[in-house]
Amino acid sequence: MNLDNRLKSLAPRAAELARRLPPHAEGEVLIKLKPSVEVDAYMSHRLMDGVQVMEQFRIPEQMKDAFGGELVRLKLPEGVSTAEGIALLEDDEQIAYVTSNDKCRVSTAPNDERASELWGLEAIDAPGAWKQTTGSRSGPVIAVLDTGIDADHPDLAANLWTNPGEIPGNGIDDDGNGVVDDVHGYNATDGSGNPFDDIGHGTHCAGTIGAVGDNEIGVAGVNWQARLMPVKMMINGEGTVADTVRAVLYATENGADITSNSYGGPYSQPEYEAFAASPLLHICAAGNEGNDNDVSRFYPDQRPVGYPATFELPNVISVAATSSKERLASFSNYGDQTVDLAAPGVKILSTVPGGGYDTKSGTSMATPHVAGVAGLIAAAYPEATPDQIKTRILANVDKLPSLKGKVLTGGRLNAARALEDDRVAPGAPGSAEGRARWDAAELSWTNGADDATVGGPATFTEIRWTEADGRTMKQRVAADAVGAKSRLEIPIMPSSEDRQLTFQLHSIDNAANLSEATPLSVQVPAAEVVELSWDAEGSWGKVELPGRGSVWTDSPEGNYPHKARTSLTSKPFTLKGKSSRLSFETRYRLEALSDQVELQVKEVGKEEWSTLSSYTSYREWRRETVDLSEFDGKNVQLRFQLQTDSAKNDEGFYLDRISVAGEKLS
Repeated sequence: MNLDNRLKSLAPRAAELARRLPPHAEGEVLIKLKPSVEVDAYMSHRLMDGVQVMEQFRIPEQMKDAFGGELVRLKLPEGVSTAEGIALLEDDEQIAYVTSNDKCRVSTAPNDERASELWGLEAIDAPGAWKQTTGSRSGPVIAVLDTGIDADHPDLAANLWTNPGEIPGNGIDDDGNGVVDDVHGYNATDGSGNPFDDIGHGTHCAGTIGAVGDNEIGVAGVNWQARLMPVKMMINGEGTVADTVRAVLYATENGADITSNSYGGPYSQPEYEAFAASPLLHICAAGNEGNDNDVSRFYPDQRPVGYPATFELPNVISVAATSSKERLASFSNYGDQTVDLAAPGVKILSTVPGGGYDTKSGTSMATPHVAGVAGLIAAAYPEATPDQIKTRILANVDKLPSLKGKVLTGGRLNAARALEDDRVAPGAPGSAEGRARWDAAELSWTNGADDATVGGPATFTEIRWTEADGRTMKQRVAADAVGAKSRLEIPIMPSSEDRQLTFQLHSIDNAANLSEATPLSVQVPAAEVVELSWDAEGSWGKVELPGRGSVWTDSPEGNYPHKARTSLTSKPFTLKGKSSRLSFETRYRLEALSDQVELQVKEVGKEEWSTLSSYTSYREWRRETVDLSEFDGKNVQLRFQLQTDSAKNDEGFYLDRISVAGEKLS
């Protein structure tokens, strides 16, 4: 079938896509090839004639394994829209997924001349932090992913990062990183080494992070001395997913330690994978729609959601904005599960292009306060990991009544406490006791002190263990008073054999110091484990995912189909134990409320399936447990059934580590 005929046959699908696609770069798409497919091989066997490679993204070596597969930006043939291109390519067996290139947008006491106007720095007690350090020009590199930075601004020029491998002005890519003359950063919108700022947003954010301090002019940043890497990924306040991915890849490859991200857009799988694979600490603006991101993330078609801030990733910190009255800003997004903390973001004075200064408001302005403090921590404690920096920031907030239930920590950034010079490990948890069932361990312990045997309690107790399948697991619990008894029930993977499971309990204090381990071993009785086998119907099949191996999904060839009623069905099995349970790990992206996967059960010999649970909208990987005890002793089947309408489709439902087990009968 030629292209015109194929477009005609797919016209209804393309029309539906066109109605639902967010703002995007028209006439192009982003594709992620399956891990075994090379770009040249794909282009020689592509499904669509006339398509051209606009860009093959340069994935840094340290990200390749986690990223898994080549990311490519394609120019569609003349006259083919983005919606038509997606409709044509979404069933291509060589492609892991195809998506539009969606747009993002900006989230809108030194002796320095205007230092008295910097209320935000006072609110976070930056002067207290400066007693410890004012930053370093040989320390961490802070990449400002934004609209660019005015490199000639007198309050910024001395604090700009300089690429050590590039010779200025010779027109040569001296360091071989794919960019010519990127002496002071990168322009991801045109691929050049000129990250100029066309609207001033990035320059303003950069000033809060690292305007030169104590120089008798203008303002001071959180860092008086810094290495600011300008990475321009927006023009006139607007960029695309491709620009964002390019910016993250450049910052990672070229030595950044921290990124400041004062922009937002709809969820994008390429963007998520770039942030997940990057080892940097990413500080991100929660967004300026006044929305609850906890709710909005499940209804992205109805309510704007700020990504990358809402990515459920351990190396992301999401930032809301507060006013000088210690209240959540009226415009700020919030969420006690999805937004970590708040920082000053109303009428913030900072640098603007042309050597000037101005005030701006937004979570965009709050974010660089946090990025700046992350930079101070990294300068003062060069060995600190991203996780330790994040712990210092989140464990040391100022609790504010207005933020209770609004952000995860219930508090606003405190720079001085985050910089506390505490090198004394907390006391280890004591009096550890435990017992185990076939499916869970019940642990108890007494909390250690912050500084060995003195002071208040440590901030967290962290429990580490190795599962039956060899995975290393960990879980954190907030610590109460020193010596107080804490308890925790931890679900564990059932095994058909009796086994000993050893937990390592550590105290972690507010400076991210780790105590010695308190070991605790429990005997786990064997479970009655069911051997499961599955029949895949319709679109269901297996795919290889980085870090997981082979997993089940309803969409192995791209987005799931329309008007589907297809199932992954178990062969019949008998629940021989008692208190039987199904457990599995799942990640899904389904059109909220319209498309769903139902988990169903039926007894063998009966016709009717009963629904146990239903899954819709968006979730990252997590474990689900479903009670099957009412079917103990019975012969049953399970199935996961995809149910979709004719409107939008998405990446689908993924399943891993499925098990059914129960307590052995005596």
